[in-house]
Amino acid sequence: MQNKIYQIYENIVFSCLLLYGLTFLIDTKINFITTAFFINIFFLIYLKKSFPLQLYYTKEFKYYMYIIVYFLLMVFLSTILSDGSLSIYKSRFINPLLGLFTIILFPMNFKRMFLLFLSFSVPLFINSLVVIYQFYLGNTGRPTGFCDSHYMFLAVTNSLILPIVFTLSMYKSQLSKKIRIFLFLMILIGIPAIIFENTRIVWIELAIIFPLIILFSIKNKVKAVFFIVLLMLYSIFIFNISPSSVNRASTIPSTNYATQSNYERILMWESATKMFIDHPVVGVGLGNYYEEYMTNYRSPLSRETQGHPHNVLLAFLSETGLLGTSGYILLFIYLYYYTITNYIRNKDVFSLSFLFCLLAFTINSLTDTIFCQLGYRGNTSLFWILTGLYFILNKHLIVLKFKA
Repeated sequence: MQNKIYQIYENIVFSCLLLYGLTFLIDTKINFITTAFFINIFFLIYLKKSFPLQLYYTKEFKYYMYIIVYFLLMVFLSTILSDGSLSIYKSRFINPLLGLFTIILFPMNFKRMFLLFLSFSVPLFINSLVVIYQFYLGNTGRPTGFCDSHYMFLAVTNSLILPIVFTLSMYKSQLSKKIRIFLFLMILIGIPAIIFENTRIVWIELAIIFPLIILFSIKNKVKAVFFIVLLMLYSIFIFNISPSSVNRASTIPSTNYATQSNYERILMWESATKMFIDHPVVGVGLGNYYEEYMTNYRSPLSRETQGHPHNVLLAFLSETGLLGTSGYILLFIYLYYYTITNYIRNKDVFSLSFLFCLLAFTINSLTDTIFCQLGYRGNTSLFWILTGLYFILNKHLIVLKFKA
């Protein structure tokens, strides 16, 4: 009876995780990741005698957990000391971690991890097809397919998923040839969709990262350069059938007043910098940015009313000061250090995939506040999940349940 209950438990939790991935781009009434977390906790307690949880972890994973605790503690202290909102702290910093806590307390093998990753990437692939169709029907603005969220939510999802997909498709590994071909097809369909979506920072980051992926994946550098040229010609061809994308690309280097989105960002960065200078230790507090910006720091040249400064580092500095920002910086320094040292030591495809995922996420963070923000809570949750999967793939965390 206990064995049957245990099998049901595993099936339910993993099904919730898969449903979270499959419905990631659409707005559902059921939060499957929260459901998975609480079901997992319930069964961990219920089955603790017959199937006790066994966690085996290395010092690398232990340090990662310490850094997360430090990160949360510093932001919490800055929130308390600056009279910030604890409900916003919970929503932006605690809730997105439920996915990470679920997978590190649940037995995950390679098959499950790959299926979970596909549950995010396959719907993104289908959505790319819908974006292309929307462009064909005449939507030359910011088509988002069937994605219910803001176009930047889709852009950040692309930033997190596509570098991993492309690396897995290019790098010879234990994945079968058929799977790698399918993953490469996702990229060939994803590139037109990304161009038609007209999000410039994604163009910039992938223009940097995709050639690097090719250079690291193909040993013959002549073939690698040839492949880069082919990919570049393919992208140029797609741009040429979308005049709106060409026009938008031409605005990338512009900083004059006529290019509102660029000029507005500069004004917001200046305002956030002044906000940090005036409140250097703990910031203005979570939830207080908009009021402070509109009341005291908004430039008279500004034409928009924004609730964040369109830059992750400046968002942390202005809202949480040096106290909260120290945790954010330490977290990403450690992730880069951990990933790079793993790749140097093992030369494995998963370290390379996650490294380029981190790099894309970091570049995207320069022009938008995509980490631990209300509008990007799902993206933050996906970031934590991918990070947890990477530690498990490296066998720095092993979760087992043994029959007592």
